[in-house]
Amino acid sequence: MKKLYRIYYTVYDDDLHVKIINAIKERYNVEIVDHRSRVHPEFRFIEVYTETEGLEEELRDLVKSMAGSMYVRVDWINV
Repeated sequence: MKKLYRIYYTVYDDDLHVKIINAIKERYNVEIVDHRSRVHPEFRFIEVYTETEGLEEELRDLVKSMAGSMYVRVDWINV
């Protein structure tokens, strides 16, 4: 069953945001949908589609370490 992980975080640097997306793509070989807030452009929301379960903590730690952000939220649903 395919999973959709939604990752929410804040980063002010567009280049860093692209690096985070590329790191997730390369590490997990997944497709990503990138969303950006119109109200607060530094607020990022990406969707990661994969068949691998249990990646919440791993994804959160990867984004936290790269973004230098204490607030990273990862939710998931079955699709």
